[in-house]
Amino acid sequence: MTSDQYPPPPPDRTHLQYQPAPPPQPAQMGPGGAYGPMPVAPGQPVPGQAAPVGMAMAKPGTITGIQVILWIFLALSVLGNIFSVIGMVNYFNPFTLLALAFAVYSGIQSLSSGIHITRGKRWAWIWTLVSTILGLVIAAVSIVFGIIYIEVAWATLLVGIVLGGLYATLLGLLCSKSARQWILMHRIQRGEVMMPGMNMGMGMGAPAAPGFGAAPAAPERPATKPVAVNVAVLGQVVLLALIAWILVDSIRGLTARTGFGVKPSFAALSTAMLGSGYALLSAAVGLMILVCALITAIGLHRGSSGARVFTVVWTPILLVLWAVKAYPMLMAYASDREFYPPDMRSLWTMVMVREFAVLALILAAFITALLPDVRAWAPPKPPTALIMMVPMAQPGYGPPQQAYPPQQYPPR
Repeated sequence: MTSDQYPPPPPDRTHLQYQPAPPPQPAQMGPGGAYGPMPVAPGQPVPGQAAPVGMAMAKPGTITGIQVILWIFLALSVLGNIFSVIGMVNYFNPFTLLALAFAVYSGIQSLSSGIHITRGKRWAWIWTLVSTILGLVIAAVSIVFGIIYIEVAWATLLVGIVLGGLYATLLGLLCSKSARQWILMHRIQRGEVMMPGMNMGMGMGAPAAPGFGAAPAAPERPATKPVAVNVAVLGQVVLLALIAWILVDSIRGLTARTGFGVKPSFAALSTAMLGSGYALLSAAVGLMILVCALITAIGLHRGSSGARVFTVVWTPILLVLWAVKAYPMLMAYASDREFYPPDMRSLWTMVMVREFAVLALILAAFITALLPDVRAWAPPKPPTALIMMVPMAQPGYGPPQQAYPPQQYPPR
């Protein structure tokens, strides 16, 4: 049998199915690319490809506004430190120490966040947001105190209005869409967030690869709620009850000082004996703890990672504030308890136990938020991708792509 009598070879289905992809053609100008390729400057985003992450957006004005307000707070904290030190030299009292501690904290927070928010650090944004909320509460308390005692506390009212305006503006800038997109863009640059059209190395400066980046899978939550979570939520419920009790006594202490005729309890009287300023401070710090503990209890019960991070942030701050607040009462208890009859001494001891129980519960909330079981129950959410839509390039007109040569059958 000669070679002409062999049957024809079967079609090469492998090469028919997997044809080589044509090389990418540059964008064409004109209808159907009649005017040739479009000139592209170096670094300009190419249609059909993901835009460089560094060119996603320019620095928005909201970030500049946040920086300006933080620098203002830094200057105010420096002045506060100077006046607090002068006041402590002339006459020492715990309130001057509290003002000094708050001024130092405000200066550190303003300087650090003002630098790192420009670099797109998410922790700086969260820290500033929590400090802003606490600052709004302090400004509101200052305004209320200034209105009640307008004859002697008009300066406190003025300071509260100024701080309230600055903190309210800062809160609006932090929650704006452009500020949140600025943080997200820098997270993409650092490789913390993946987006369509990126490979695993693109966020770190490597060249882009076609396709979609593999986003990290969401961590699995335990089927049953861990015991540590139940203990943490129960601790917050007890803390809420104690703080509500203290708030009632603080309000009664204020009414006892102003003479509104409400019969106060012994705890309210002990608060009132330290002055109306101390009663107002106790109410302000208690209100902040009440709001934060309520958010923590609900968030941890639902398994929210944001509530867990929020707990780690607010507990150290309010722990220091409550310790400074409890210091004058501890000194009064240590110096005056011998002059009270046994029944009043027992009530005073109960008040001090309540103060230290609040400190212990705040510290326990900070520790439980860092436990592995609580972190597993409230895991961080997987990062969401910033989807960027770019127009597709027009197909280019060039010579047809050369296919593979037909396979010989049988081989000769």
